[in-house]
Amino acid sequence: MASFLRRQRLRAADIRIKDPARELRVVLGFSLAYVLAAVLTGLAMRAWPHPLFGATYLTSDVTYVVCFKIGLLLVVPVIAIRRAGYGIPDLLLGWRPTPGAVARVAALLAFGVFVNASKLAPISDAASVLAKSEAALRIGLGAVLVFFTAALPEELVFRWALQTRLERLWGRLPAVLLAAVLFTAWHLPTRYLLASGAEGRAGDFASVLLGTGLPVLVVGLVFGWAWDRWRNLPALVALHWGIDVLPSVASFLLLPP
Repeated sequence: MASFLRRQRLRAADIRIKDPARELRVVLGFSLAYVLAAVLTGLAMRAWPHPLFGATYLTSDVTYVVCFKIGLLLVVPVIAIRRAGYGIPDLLLGWRPTPGAVARVAALLAFGVFVNASKLAPISDAASVLAKSEAALRIGLGAVLVFFTAALPEELVFRWALQTRLERLWGRLPAVLLAAVLFTAWHLPTRYLLASGAEGRAGDFASVLLGTGLPVLVVGLVFGWAWDRWRNLPALVALHWGIDVLPSVASFLLLPP
């Protein structure tokens, strides 16, 4: 068992990183700045809320989606990665879309959906009272948008970019732990300012830590170990997408958070 937990498909030392020290400073600085950006985003959303199609979850607000997630966590890192001279092979680290590999990714996507399967019945009920075209639009938007706002950018930045460089310079355990802590940290400000329901109550930091901080930290540690072990970005993105897709769809169907 210990051997299985420690085994790595690919060591950080064997991954092409052009300038580990400089790149780690950049990614660490970005990760810390992203926590500050979460504070500013939450304040902006509280003052000027703009939910997409009336969506109910705070993560479906225009400011959160367009500026905070797609702008800062997807577009900016992708530009930086390309300018640094990294390409698709550097992201995939030898992964190939063989039938077996694709089947495993699909299975992880399905497992992620199963994690929130309790939302399927409310989603079905909410969709049934809408016109078919509107229901399809809301379901499709909720499903696709969360791929670009959560699954892809979060795994790209916090696992591929941050954790790999932390491991290269600081070791495996510090890399998993610190990447998970920073991944958790940026979730907290918006929830403290705006959350209701399972994620905690706005203004009640203890409830936010319990409702958001603890589950996100656990997920971050599990994903961090999986990245440390397998270096499989498509699999982690698929699992992350599966976990987030039903809550996102529920938001666009106007179900309570």
